Amino acid sequence: MGEGIKLPVLNGLGRTNRIDNWLKQPLSMGIALTVTLIYTAARLFLYPDTIHYELNGATVMSPIFSPNVLEWSLFGLNEWDHPGWVNAAILVLWIPFGFRGTCYYMRRVYYRTFFASPVACWVDEPEINKKLGYKGEKRLFIFNNLHRYFLYAAMVILAIKWWDVTHTLHFTEGAAQGWGVCIGTLVMGFEAFLLTMYVTSCHALRHLAGGVLDRWTSPISRLRGKLFGRISALNRSHGFWFWTSLMFVFLGDLWVLAVDAGVLSDMVLFAF
Repeated sequence: MGEGIKLPVLNGLGRTNRIDNWLKQPLSMGIALTVTLIYTAARLFLYPDTIHYELNGATVMSPIFSPNVLEWSLFGLNEWDHPGWVNAAILVLWIPFGFRGTCYYMRRVYYRTFFASPVACWVDEPEINKKLGYKGEKRLFIFNNLHRYFLYAAMVILAIKWWDVTHTLHFTEGAAQGWGVCIGTLVMGFEAFLLTMYVTSCHALRHLAGGVLDRWTSPISRLRGKLFGRISALNRSHGFWFWTSLMFVFLGDLWVLAVDAGVLSDMVLFAF
């Protein structure tokens, strides 16, 4: 028996025989995630006042603060005597954060960028990682096993986001009264579309559709097999939908801030 194949890795964090720019991807991803975390914290605790704007009676909501559960009358939630620092995002954001944080693609990103485990293929990792060894989804990362449950909650949030899009379609004031579309409709609709693609390309949803089946022979299993195939096709671009949907959450929020501050102007594109 041979000793196996020795990978061309030099001992020491970040040491490797690779000659390409291998650090570019983990570095850019790490910076992007850090910026999103800082921006989210600032919006939630330092600048939480502007969460939507009105246009001819229609409401355009920031993607960060959607759904605005504090405006719901369900279970008397809007009458809840909550602290002043509590806003809709603080109450709801744990769901999309939990869904993204336990995502299979996201695990690869933060394992490489924040834990250097490893930083890239054929690139050595810290000595402490070698001493600890790979423990799977245990200890701190045992929470990653909750991903399928965060998926169910994220699907509810996704449905409510599409419902929020409808609130931008009805104009009750001004010259353009009736049903129509404004720029804010396109912003919120595109953000909801990207999030839909991210959720429907999820690995856990793929398993839910056609997993635990040895063969697809019965009518129901054949239907699940076709659904499994469609989600598998979307799953190949799961990383793309992860980043585009995440990016547009903040672009949509910046749009709401800019319109509310008068830097940009929304308009009714057409109404009938």
